[in-house]
Amino acid sequence: MLDLYFLRHGETDYNRQGIVQGSGVDSDLNENGRKQAQHFFDAYKHMKFDRIYASRLKRTHQTLAPWKSLGYEFHTTEALNEFSWGVHEGLKPTPEQRAHFFETIGKWKTGEVDVTVEGAETPRIAWDRAKSFFDELPKIHDKGQILLCSHGRQLRIILSQFLAYGFERMEEFPHKNTALTLVRIHPDMRKELVFQDKYNHLPETPLKSISASHKPS
Repeated sequence: MLDLYFLRHGETDYNRQGIVQGSGVDSDLNENGRKQAQHFFDAYKHMKFDRIYASRLKRTHQTLAPWKSLGYEFHTTEALNEFSWGVHEGLKPTPEQRAHFFETIGKWKTGEVDVTVEGAETPRIAWDRAKSFFDELPKIHDKGQILLCSHGRQLRIILSQFLAYGFERMEEFPHKNTALTLVRIHPDMRKELVFQDKYNHLPETPLKSISASHKPS
């Protein structure tokens, strides 16, 4: 079996302020984000990963930085880069901007996945740049454990397509900063969602909010 562990990067100041980063804002982790990265490492450092993949944005590299102490190298790919949000990137949200943002997401839920905001990718374009990577991944690694560090929106797109849920259900794949989702690929190529959005390695997390066995309906 091949286990794919999908990790979202740690918190940035943009996350805290509710500002869309997208792929065009190459932000750093803030102090809390660095702590989240260390907590994740402390909780999972006993695991042996066959390879670690990251996006080309430094917030994923900084999230994975503690793993270098164990001799791991990171393989970067644009397949894991965050979704490009065009004109929304880096702007302090206004009521009008937020309304436009959620209107666009609402259209995606109804299957209008070729709709987007000015200068942005569509979900279909974002998946197209990731698809070949994920098609090849089970051929490169037929078994073992792989860690992949990416971003909130791109993870929604990847998981909704990789697991054949469809773009319109991508909102069923939320990811808290440094939350972990496990997808298992069986020898017959069947994909199993083992758990999603698991973040009980974070000390501030109330235990009652953890649901390691939660799966989208």
